[in-house]
Amino acid sequence: MAERLRKACVMAASSGLSWRMWEKGNRAMALRLRLWAGRLPPSGAGRRSPSTARSTHDPAEPASRRLRPAARRSGAVPAIGARLMRTALVLSGGIALGAFEAGLCAALEAAGSPRPGWLAASSAGAINAAILAGNPPERRVARLREFWDSVASAPAPAALLPPGFPFSLAAVPLRRAGHDAAALQTLLLGRPGLFLPRHWAGFLPQDGAALHDLAPLRRRLPELVDFALLNAGAPRLSVVTTDLTSGERVVFDTGRGDRIGPEHIVAACGLPPLFAPSRVEGRLLGDGGLSANTPLDLVFDTDDTSPVLCLVAELFAASGQVPRSLSDSLSRAGDLAFGNQTQRILEGQGRALRLRAALQAVAERLPAGLRADPALAPALAAAAGPGAATVVRLGYHATPEDAGPGKLFDFSADSLARRWRAGEAGLRAALRLLEGAPPAAPGLTVHEVAA
Repeated sequence: MAERLRKACVMAASSGLSWRMWEKGNRAMALRLRLWAGRLPPSGAGRRSPSTARSTHDPAEPASRRLRPAARRSGAVPAIGARLMRTALVLSGGIALGAFEAGLCAALEAAGSPRPGWLAASSAGAINAAILAGNPPERRVARLREFWDSVASAPAPAALLPPGFPFSLAAVPLRRAGHDAAALQTLLLGRPGLFLPRHWAGFLPQDGAALHDLAPLRRRLPELVDFALLNAGAPRLSVVTTDLTSGERVVFDTGRGDRIGPEHIVAACGLPPLFAPSRVEGRLLGDGGLSANTPLDLVFDTDDTSPVLCLVAELFAASGQVPRSLSDSLSRAGDLAFGNQTQRILEGQGRALRLRAALQAVAERLPAGLRADPALAPALAAAAGPGAATVVRLGYHATPEDAGPGKLFDFSADSLARRWRAGEAGLRAALRLLEGAPPAAPGLTVHEVAA
C-alpha cells in the first residue's frame, strides 16, 4: 500500500498540473494539517526527539578551562554576550532547509541575548540574514514568518497523516512519499515568490543557463528587507558569492563599506544548474556554497582581539545515520560534502588560534626594542585577532520523513513547520549549554548541538 501511494503521489506531481490546481485541490487537507501540526508555530515541541549537545575542545587546552554545560535554570536568559564581547551568527545554504535557520533566529530573538553583531551568510542563509539585518528587532520574526509562510506549498495527501495515525508502520513511509512528491512538484513547477522554471533552458545560449529563474525572489526582497537599514551596518552583514569564471570567493561586507542590495542576495543563491547566476558589478556570480557554504572563517579574519562566540547554523550535518538505500546514500553524500567543509575550516582555525596564542606569548616576553625590529614586527602583527573562540554548531539532522536528496526542494507546509520547530529547539539547547559558562579560554572550543 505504501509503495502504491508513493508512486501515485510521484505520478500526480509529475503530471504537469499547475501549482495552483494542486494547492486548490488540497485546501481541506491543508486545514487538517494546520490542526495537527500548525503552520510555523511560534513555539511548542515538534515530533522530533529533544536536541542533544556534545562538546569538543582544542586538545591543547587545560581541562579546567574547558567550557562546560551549566545546570538548567528555569526562565534564565544566558548573559553571555557581554562576557564574550563579540557574538556572530553564521547561516549556511540549503534551499528549503533554511526554515531551520529561521526557527533558530526566531528563538534567538525571543531569548534577547546574545545579540549577534555580525551575520555571515551564504545561499539561503543570505535571505534569512538579510531579513534580520534589514528589519528592526521587533519586526524580524514576523518578516521571517511572512517569507517562509509565503513559499510553503500545500501538502500532498500522504503528508497529512497525523503522528497518531493508527497504521504506525506505514505512517512514516507514506509521509515521506508525500514529501518526495512535494519536492518533485517544486523541481517541475518552481515556487511562486521564490523561483520559477525556465522552460527554454538548454535551448537558448545564455550566461549561466539554469533550470530556474530567481527573478521572483529579487522582486520580493524589497518587500521584506529595508536595505537602507541593512547597509547602516548594525548588525554587520557579510554575504558570500562565487565568481563562476575565476572560481574565486567574492564577499560583500557592510563592515567594509560595501553596499548590499537585492542583486547581491540573489547572486548568493544562484546555484548552477538549478538556479541562474547573476551579473553583479561586472562579474558573473553564483551561490556562495560553491566556495564556502558555512563561511565562519570570515568571523575569525579580523584584527579585533576580543574573544568571540560564533553560533553556526549548519543545514548539512556531517554526523548522521548509515544509509540504507540509494536515496539515503545520495542524501548522505550531500551532507558530508558540505558538512566536512565546516569541519576543515574549524580545524584550520584551531591551528591558527594556537599559533596566534604562541606568537602573543613570545611578544609579551620580548623587550620593546625587539618587538619594533623590522624583521620581527610583521610576524608579531600577524598575531592580532581573537585569541579565544567558542563555536556552537547547530546541525540540522534529517528525519525519516524527509525527502532524501530531494529534501532541499520540499517546501511542503508541514516540513517547513517541522524544521522551524527544530531550529527553535536547537537554539534553546545551545543557550542552555552556554548558560553560566566560565570566561572563554584561549584557543578554540567547539560545541555541537544536534537538532
